[in-house]
Amino acid sequence: MSDARRAIISAAGSLFAEHGFAATGVQQIADAAGVNKAMLYYYFRSKAGLYDELISEGMKVISEAVRIMEISKDLPIDERLKIFLTKYLSLASEQPELARIVFRETLGLGESMRKALAAKVRESAKRLAAVLESARLNGELKKDVDTSLCAYSIFGMANMYILRLIVNKQAFEVGELTNHILDVFMNGSGGRPGVS
Repeated sequence: MSDARRAIISAAGSLFAEHGFAATGVQQIADAAGVNKAMLYYYFRSKAGLYDELISEGMKVISEAVRIMEISKDLPIDERLKIFLTKYLSLASEQPELARIVFRETLGLGESMRKALAAKVRESAKRLAAVLESARLNGELKKDVDTSLCAYSIFGMANMYILRLIVNKQAFEVGELTNHILDVFMNGSGGRPGVS
C-alpha cells in the first residue's frame, strides 16, 4: 500500500470516527492526509468509496478471526474462542477509530452500509454458532445449550467492552479481557439463583 493511500485511510478513519460520514468533507480528509483531492479520488473514487473501504477493512478482521477459529478444529473450544476473542478485541484496541466507525454503522447511526454490515455481522455470529455447535456435539459444551444464543452472548460481552472504549476512551488489556470473557462463558460467574 502506498504512503499516500495509507495516509488517506488513516486521516479518514479519524475524521469519520469523530464526525461521522455526512459531517466529514473530502477536503478535510485530503488536508489531514497531506494530499490533494485528486489523489483521494484516484484511490477511492468517492468519499463513500473510502468509507466503504474502512467498513470492509473492519469486517475483514472480524471475518478472519472467525475463519481462524473455524480452521483450528484440533484445538479445544476454549482455545479456539481465545483465538477469536484476541483477534476481535485487538481490532478495537489497536484501531479504535475503525471500531467506532463499524459500531456507528452496526447501531444504525451511520449513513452508508447498514444493511450490508448487518448481514456480515449476522454471518459472523452464525459461523461462530456453528463452531460452538460442533463443540456441543463433541461434549465440550452442555448438551442443552443454545449455540446461537451463546454466539451472540460472546459477541455481546466483547462488544460492551469495545463500546466502553469508544464512548469513554477507557482502554482494556486484550489478554486479560479475553481470559475474563472466556472464564465467564465457560465457567459462569458462580452465582446461583436465589442465593445472596
